[in-house]
Amino acid sequence: MTRSLPLLLALGLASACKGSPPLSPTDRPEGPRVVSLQPNATEILFALGAGPNVVGATRYCNHPDEARAVPRVGGILDVSLEAVLAARPDIVVGSPSVLRGHLGDLLDASGIRQVPVVFETADDVEPGIRAIGTAIGRGEAAEALAASYRTDLATLAGRAHRDPPLTVLLVVGRNPLVVAARSSYLGDLLARMGVANVASSDTMPYPTWSLEQAIRSAPDVIVDGAVEAGDLAALLADAGLSAARDGRVIRVRDEALLRPGPGTGRAALDLADEIRRVAADLPTRP
Repeated sequence: MTRSLPLLLALGLASACKGSPPLSPTDRPEGPRVVSLQPNATEILFALGAGPNVVGATRYCNHPDEARAVPRVGGILDVSLEAVLAARPDIVVGSPSVLRGHLGDLLDASGIRQVPVVFETADDVEPGIRAIGTAIGRGEAAEALAASYRTDLATLAGRAHRDPPLTVLLVVGRNPLVVAARSSYLGDLLARMGVANVASSDTMPYPTWSLEQAIRSAPDVIVDGAVEAGDLAALLADAGLSAARDGRVIRVRDEALLRPGPGTGRAALDLADEIRRVAADLPTRP
C-alpha cells in the first residue's frame, strides 16, 4: 500500500534527524532525553529530579519555574513535529490522543519510545508517576513520590468538614463565569475535603453560570481559580453575594491545584485549611 504524503514527509524528517551529527558529551544529560507534551508530565519529571533530561516541552509547561527554560515544541494539540525531532529525544511523554496519528508514526519510524499517560483525575496521578519513573529509570524515586502524593490525598479526607458542611463555589473562569461542578476533577477534590459544592447538581464538569445562579447558590466560601485577570471578589460583592462582601473569597495561588500532578494533594490540603480559616467565624447552621 502506498504511504500517505504526510507520513512520507514525516519519515523524511525522521531520516534527516537520524543523519544529524551526534550529540557531544556536554549536550547529552545523564539518562534519556525526554520531550514532554503534558504539563502534568513535565512537573513529574522535575519532581523526580529529571529536569536536566527534559529537552522539549509545551508552551503550557510552566511548573516548576525551571520548566519555563525548556525549549518549546508547540502546544498540546499543535505539536511541532520538527521541534520534537530537533530536540533528539529518546522518549516522548504525552496523552494517548496526542501520540496517535502522524506524530506516533514519526516517533515509531525514528525509534523514539512513546510513553502514553492520562491525567484527568486525581486518581490518575499515581499511575502516571510510576509510568514516567519506570520509563526514565527512576522507579525508586517514582515510588517515593507516589507514596507522598497518596499520603497527601489520604490526609485530605474530611480536612475541611464540619456539620453541616460548608458550602463552596469554585470559579475557574470569570468572563463568562465558569464553575467547577461535582463531576469535575476540582469538584472531586472539594468532595474529598468534606465541603458541599454548590454546583453539585450540574451534569457538566465545568458549566457556565449567570450571576443570578451564583447569587442563588449563596455559598459560605468562594474559591477563585480563574486564570484570567480581574477582580472576582469585587464582581460578586457588587452582585450581592455575602461571601464576597464579607471577604470569604480565596484566590488560588498554587497552580498545582488546577491540574492533576504530584503537587495537587499538598495544594488541596492548603486550600482546605484556608477554607476552614476564612469560615471560622461563620455560625453553625441548624
